Amino acid sequence: MFGNTVFMFGKTVFWRAGFVVVLLTASACTPSSRTSDSNSANVRIERTDREFDIAGDVTRIAIDNPWGEINVRSRDEREVGIHAVIQRMPPQFAAIKLTSHRDGDTLRIDVVLEGAREGAEAAQSGRADIAVFVPNDLALSLRTRDARISAKKRGGALEAATDSGEIQASSFSRLNLHSRSGQIRAAAIGKRWSGVSEISTESGRIVLLVPTFGDIALTAQTGGKLSTGFGLSVHALANGGHEAHARYGAGTSELRASSTNGEIVLEQLVLLGDDKDLPEDDD
Repeated sequence: MFGNTVFMFGKTVFWRAGFVVVLLTASACTPSSRTSDSNSANVRIERTDREFDIAGDVTRIAIDNPWGEINVRSRDEREVGIHAVIQRMPPQFAAIKLTSHRDGDTLRIDVVLEGAREGAEAAQSGRADIAVFVPNDLALSLRTRDARISAKKRGGALEAATDSGEIQASSFSRLNLHSRSGQIRAAAIGKRWSGVSEISTESGRIVLLVPTFGDIALTAQTGGKLSTGFGLSVHALANGGHEAHARYGAGTSELRASSTNGEIVLEQLVLLGDDKDLPEDDD
């Protein structure tokens, strides 16, 4: 783990545990428990745990869940543990299952809705919100359709994409985050990293915490509003948009924020201590 450094977002503590953790006791690649109940609308609710072994040459975990949230937590064991809360909706009551396969150095895990039609009918047939427990050093690639993605204090590179859902993310390594209309709240918490970190939306709002203590080359550009909380100059563009540029330290790690017309808010990531933990989120 990374110690106890405190990070603040302005005067507001930035991170909060957003998902109830359930102890996993499953054997590898098999459901360990399944419970179900129904509510007044006859929605069938099931809870299940799964674990997937991680081979020694796997360096990246990719998870695709079009049917609900992805909430990531760290674990020490070299396994991917998943706790899923599944809603099976009438009239189809389509079953949802977890599948996995290898793709080079990547272990891919997909949340699959069985027997449902495409489009709006599929979206009304079921929902699956998942908590994912995975070693902190592995790279992650996460995808949803319109639900939240939350992955914080990661040691490995982090990719996340959603259509209209919100993304909450922080990593000591590279970030690559995209939401079409959902908000992105991101913190680049490393002093330097390999590759380019990119945070982008079409109309969604971006709130980005910038590690000005690192070796950072910052670029931000939007067709909408751009504001900063630490004295960074913002320049108006001829098309009505705004941009900002800055270089900190050696400027060897690129950090880019861009939006077609969404608002971008840049805040300074402030270190309060000697180690590297993040506090809880407050919103």
